[in-house]
Amino acid sequence: MKSSTGSRTTNRGDLKMGAIRTAEVLFLPSHQENFGIVVAEALACGLPVLISDKVNIWREVQSDGAGLVASDSLTGASSLLNSWVKLSAAQKAVMRESAQKSFENRFEIHRASTTLLGILDQLVRRRTAAPAAG
Repeated sequence: MKSSTGSRTTNRGDLKMGAIRTAEVLFLPSHQENFGIVVAEALACGLPVLISDKVNIWREVQSDGAGLVASDSLTGASSLLNSWVKLSAAQKAVMRESAQKSFENRFEIHRASTTLLGILDQLVRRRTAAPAAG
């Protein structure tokens, strides 16, 4: 979506991605996210994420070392921020690398579609292999 300010045109998507690329970390202590597209966008830019366990890709983020995860409470949100601040520059750099790798391995469109097709193929094979009820 584009908006015009005087003679200057600004693309909001470019602004969002610019903000993500210049941020230190993405903080999303959400109470409910079925996926969290902004989390995937952050990972794509090598941006570590601080998320609640109500963002449905928290297991992948945690497993990949791409960010930190806590409960969706005030205590959990505070814990995420405190844990981030206590990390060394080297630990944050490792997490940035892990964030990028997590995106590439799990959420990049070609990788994600290949994974989905594999799951669908398994389901079809199971269904065809199951004896017909009758």
